[in-house]
Amino acid sequence: MRDAAIDVRPGPVVQANQALARSAGFQLGSQLLAYPTPAATEQLLGEDLPFAEAVTGSLPEPVRESIRRLRAALADLDPDLLEGEYRRIFSHVHSADCPLYETDFIAKDVWRQSQELADLAGFYRAFGMEVEGERPDSAAVELEFLHVLAFKAGWALAREEADHAEVCERAEVAFLRDHALRWIPSLVERIAAIAGGGPYGAVAALIRELLLAEAGRRGLEFSTGAQPATPDPELVAAEGAGLCEADT
Repeated sequence: MRDAAIDVRPGPVVQANQALARSAGFQLGSQLLAYPTPAATEQLLGEDLPFAEAVTGSLPEPVRESIRRLRAALADLDPDLLEGEYRRIFSHVHSADCPLYETDFIAKDVWRQSQELADLAGFYRAFGMEVEGERPDSAAVELEFLHVLAFKAGWALAREEADHAEVCERAEVAFLRDHALRWIPSLVERIAAIAGGGPYGAVAALIRELLLAEAGRRGLEFSTGAQPATPDPELVAAEGAGLCEADT
């Protein structure tokens, strides 16, 4: 008689811990691409980075190593210097070299941009996420959404709600395939080239390893080399006006 197949998949508790670890990693990546105000940097160094270090032990070693390198790159760093480095790489408004928006890499015309933004908004609405103060195609927002999906999956697994976890897993695959993996690898490649060995080089390495691990786990393509289009002057002007209003 043939032996019964043995299920070697990790149990729900292990899967839940792994999902929550991925959630913490993506949240950290999102925060690192947001504008580093002094208050945000203080929270990042005092709370968010230590938390990610504590809970991401189940992630692949390249991800854990990139977090350790990030810690070293940010150690004793003056918040003003981090803010200055952010401005150098991404500019104050809209960088032509490292734009932080998906449609700058993927959509070359207004109609395509509208389609991409509508698709992103549909993903966010479906999982109760509202975007305020930032474009929905921002890399920080997309990484935040991956954090939300992984967190919801982990919570569902911890509560033994396998169907809910599966919904989150399927959404993550679709979002990675249709959005994040189509352009963020190219973005972090460009960040690394401009940043060199500075703190944002370590940021780029972390996000790259997070996405590379997910692409491998999901059997999805991880490709770089996408080139951003020249920013729309009207869009840049509108963003600049918004920043000026926020500063007043």
